[in-house]
Amino acid sequence: MSRIPTEGEITSRLENIPDELESTTGDEITVLWGTADPERRPHGVTWVPETGALTYDLWSAQRNALETVDSGENDITAFLAGYGSGKTIFGARWLIKQALEHDGSRFLAMGIDFQKARDATFRVLFEQLPGERTGIVTSSYNGPEQSPIVTDYNRQNHRLTLVNDSVIKLGSADRWNRYAGDSYGGVWLDEPSHYGEDLHDLLEMIGSRLRGVDGPKTQLWTLTGNGYNAAFDILERGIDSDGNELGLKIETVRASTLENPYLDSGEKERFERQFGNTGRESQALFGGFADGGGKILRRDQLKFVDEDDVAVDWGACRYHVGVDLAYVADKRKAEATDSDYTAFVVVAEHTSKARAYVFDLARERGLSLQEQIEMLARIADQLPNPHVKIEDVGAQSYFVQEARRKVPGQIQAVNPTQSKTERIQDMSVVFERGDAVLLNEERDENLGYDARFRPFVREWLEFGNDQSPDLLDAAYYALHGIHLGGGGSRQGMYSFDPYGGEKGEG
Repeated sequence: MSRIPTEGEITSRLENIPDELESTTGDEITVLWGTADPERRPHGVTWVPETGALTYDLWSAQRNALETVDSGENDITAFLAGYGSGKTIFGARWLIKQALEHDGSRFLAMGIDFQKARDATFRVLFEQLPGERTGIVTSSYNGPEQSPIVTDYNRQNHRLTLVNDSVIKLGSADRWNRYAGDSYGGVWLDEPSHYGEDLHDLLEMIGSRLRGVDGPKTQLWTLTGNGYNAAFDILERGIDSDGNELGLKIETVRASTLENPYLDSGEKERFERQFGNTGRESQALFGGFADGGGKILRRDQLKFVDEDDVAVDWGACRYHVGVDLAYVADKRKAEATDSDYTAFVVVAEHTSKARAYVFDLARERGLSLQEQIEMLARIADQLPNPHVKIEDVGAQSYFVQEARRKVPGQIQAVNPTQSKTERIQDMSVVFERGDAVLLNEERDENLGYDARFRPFVREWLEFGNDQSPDLLDAAYYALHGIHLGGGGSRQGMYSFDPYGGEKGEG
């Protein structure tokens, strides 16, 4: 005769039954969603080998994201959340569930670059597998293969094969085009706000690869905001890199770090002390987009004027082109390594008003020296006798020599004596005073300024956080030596040279 269980044993068993179950059963494994209970189940994963039941607990924001991505109504579901909100954990669990639900299919998990993906995205994915020490990968230990739901982890090909023959491909955005030849039943992008402008091309590629195999044919993005970049354009504005509407159904679910029940009060207080009442508060804590996180320049220092509101005889202006060079002469390599841009900024100097109008800019990666010369020549050719200013440092001296032979206008070599931080901070003074302004041709209603200037504004906001300020450098060179302020009189102008070098022609 079997023993009657005690009340405590019955209670313990009931506590392990997840609430609001949504399950799909394969041949042997059932994946269930449970309700978060950090005290009883601090890791949020329950595996019962006897029944093959794998339960993932979700807190409320994660469940909202689940309902949205599982609705079948969206091309992209974005779980936009603050730091420490469990977004990567949710993305990993969702992808594992999809792979187990669709036998013999293929899915893609993607991180920022391979190193970051290996150390964060993939590690978290492996940790969500049932079994012991599944998140540990060393030269002699394959943690994922210790999971009862995994048959193989191929490190060389970055491929995880589950017991139902479904494959999870482990990818990274720095090599996004290597995944263009495959088909996927679903895609999870982790931290796409850090993919840069490549995100637009990646999105186009993924849209064409969600076919040919079983799966929900949708994308889940898990991210914290990172300024007004490509992810912002796609999720908040619904536009591509050219400003055209994407035509995709996109739904964003937001989550606050401070509401995550898996963080203790000390951790939440620490996050709040660090990011509360700062320019990064909305994205770091509350699942928003904020200014790019630089610590030196502010958005309100930039002044914009509409072309229709400016009474200027443009034919009487002097024109200046600033050039900041880059030397990765292979476009594919330049994009893959997120290298510097070759940047050009064009300024009209109104001499009687002692004011400068930034009215055009351009940047490109992976140009050879000759291609940079040709691009500069095309820009200068459209301007009346422009003053073209190029940094004269190291190998750039040869570029200056070539420019003097092939580029219209007056070519000036600039050799700054200040550090980059010092000279761009000095340049910010003339923008803050309104002596240098950005000229809108067409104001974007969402941005409040011409969308052409988005890369410039982004660099301005991010200046000081290790991003390369190519357009800011080009603007610095364009403004080099221009007399600004004081209504055209030398009274009230700078009594020193804020541009750190010999003044050019006024």
